[in-house]
Amino acid sequence: MRPNRRIRLLMVMDSLAIGGTETYVLSLVKAFPSLGVMPVYAGGTGVMYETFVRAGCPIHRVELKAEQLLDPEQQEQAEKALTQIMRSRKIDLVHIHQTPSGLYAAQAARKLGIPVVFTVHGAYYPPDQLQLMKAAGCTFVCVSLPVQAYLERQGISSQLIANGIDFDQYRPESSAALRASLRIPEGEKIVVYASRLAWDKAAVCGMLVRAARTLRLNEAMPLHVIIAGSGNQAAAIAELAEMVNLECNTSFVQLVGSQMQMRDYYNLGDLVVGTGRVALEAMACGKPVLAIGNHGYFGFVEEAVFAEAWHYYFGDHDSKERPSEQRIGEAIRDLLVSTDKLEKMGRQGQAWARANFQILDKAFQMKQLYNSLLW
Repeated sequence: MRPNRRIRLLMVMDSLAIGGTETYVLSLVKAFPSLGVMPVYAGGTGVMYETFVRAGCPIHRVELKAEQLLDPEQQEQAEKALTQIMRSRKIDLVHIHQTPSGLYAAQAARKLGIPVVFTVHGAYYPPDQLQLMKAAGCTFVCVSLPVQAYLERQGISSQLIANGIDFDQYRPESSAALRASLRIPEGEKIVVYASRLAWDKAAVCGMLVRAARTLRLNEAMPLHVIIAGSGNQAAAIAELAEMVNLECNTSFVQLVGSQMQMRDYYNLGDLVVGTGRVALEAMACGKPVLAIGNHGYFGFVEEAVFAEAWHYYFGDHDSKERPSEQRIGEAIRDLLVSTDKLEKMGRQGQAWARANFQILDKAFQMKQLYNSLLW
């Protein structure tokens, strides 16, 4: 290929559900056209379908969820459909993000002589599946230093390209209308928890709810908790929220489900509890972050520990300690009493995020990798 020719890219994912991986792909899809990369999507559908369409990304629906790919006939149909898309769209390069869906895309691409990039978003990918991806000839990209180390332990080299944030989309703005709609009185503090309610992240959410209960009952702190996300443990979290709301005689814990406009909810919070991409998006909105992830507890993301927070990927891929209800409660109590510290952390976090995680910078790095594989 000629270096100045546009790259026809096929992005493949399990679905268009709301999550960090899907948001990451959407941010690249929006940034790529200005760099001469023209993305097409193939995979399952979901609530982010319209968002991808508005971004100008052609969509081909292919059932690629793990449970469906257990059927050998479905595997054959998926690979055949992906092959047809690659041929009809004259795809130059395939970019995959998940397993096992990505394996069938990689196999189809390999038969057509098309390079494949595989972004590994965490240390939860089973080693045997990673080895299958390696055998399929994938070029590996990782999003954090701990994930890069995890891949190295599997004998897999990778290029580090961090998540990028669109600072036009994630920015500070008024949350007065949302606060009013949720009936939260002015002057009362709000903690926002944003995550899929599954795995260890759901356990952390439960600790946060119980810690907030203790702060309201024992210290009379006028605190509200807003939980944005869904998952297979959402019902259990909803049951816990109902119980503590009854005990405290007020609906101070509210579940709002998965949200397409997370900027509104980040801006609502005096403090955001989250990890990974959520931490970066919240900082882009000028909000202080208490970082707790799948791996464990990191703590406040403040100027003295910015480099360390990145090294741990905000507790999602590595951590300092195990989280606990007491640890979370102490951290929230200590920070929310200091308005000046909240504002300072928010300003410094936003400046650091802007300096290091601009989406156009990360998209350009990705394009450079694509170029290296195409000529």
